[in-house]
This record gives sequence, C-alpha cells and structure tokens, in this order.
Amino acid sequence: MSREPIAVRMYGSLVRLYPRQFRDDYSADMVQLVRDQCVDEPAWKVCGRAAIDLAITLPAQQMEAHMNRTPNLLVPLFYTAVATGGVLAAIVGGTNIAMVIVGACVAVAAGSMATIAWRRAGPLRGTTPNSGWWKFVVAGPAIIAAVIIAAGLGVEAWYLGMVSVFVAFLLTGIGLLLGLARLVHRSPPLPT
Repeated sequence: MSREPIAVRMYGSLVRLYPRQFRDDYSADMVQLVRDQCVDEPAWKVCGRAAIDLAITLPAQQMEAHMNRTPNLLVPLFYTAVATGGVLAAIVGGTNIAMVIVGACVAVAAGSMATIAWRRAGPLRGTTPNSGWWKFVVAGPAIIAAVIIAAGLGVEAWYLGMVSVFVAFLLTGIGLLLGLARLVHRSPPLPT
C-alpha cells in the first residue's frame, strides 16, 4: 500500500486528463510540486489551489492542443457564459426555489472561475474575435423554440428540455460575449 497522501494520488490521476504532450513535459513536476506542498501546508489548502488550477488550465490546455495556438481568452469567456446561463436559469426559475438555488449556485461558481481565469489570462494579442458570434445568439432562441414546439406536440422529456434550455442560455451568452468582444475590438481608441 502506498504511503503517498490521498491528495497527491488524486492529483496524479487528474493530471492524466491533460493532453499527452503537456503531460509528458510537465506532469512529473506538477505532481512533485503538490507532493512538496502537502508536506509544508494543510492538505485542504493544497487541494483548493490545485482544484482551481485544474479547472482553469485543463480546458485551456485541451483547447490549445486541439487548436494548436497560444492560450487565449476562451476559458474565461466559457466560464462567463456558464455564469450568465446560471443567472438566466435562476431568473426563469421564478417561483421554483430549487431552480433559483441551482441557477444561483452555478452563477456564483462559474462567475468566480471566470474572474480567476480573466485575471490569469494574458492580453488579446493580434487576434480578432470571431465574426460568427451571431450564430450563437440565434442558436439559443432556436433551441428554446424547438423545446416549446416539442412540448406543444406532447413530448414529455422534462430533463432533456431543461438541459436544452440551459444549453440555449449558454450559447446565447457566448454569442453576446463574442459580439461584445468584437464591438470593443473594432471601436476606435479613445483620444488622449
């Protein structure tokens, strides 16, 4: 039986979720760092920092591996869209207290991750926001319309409908954020 702390073993397992090239280059050092930190600090502090780091760097490294580009602002944008979807779900929940609580929790958690990711993200250099932002904005209401039509036709899939509406909110939020980023990028600089 291994005498390795459970936090280090779990972190070592989660590091396997990184892309192969990143794992080959950094995983041994990352696990060793967590191992050393567990000796010097309480495990809950180390686990908290490691969880935040994994939540931010895992999606970024996966996207970077697939896109073969330098890191960009997609991770904070994604978490902002999820937070927006949580707020919208809480608003739509209305008198359903469970829906309001779940939406608020998603909004707070994703909003916190978005804030941390925005602070860690570098400036947008030499890239222009996607000109297809409007497709996301249109996709959201189209999905909601499809859910409404399906419910009107007698389809009884409440859970699938709720997930579809949540995805619609996310897509609309991503589209609005991309549109805003494009607008900010295109606006002329302020005179000094």
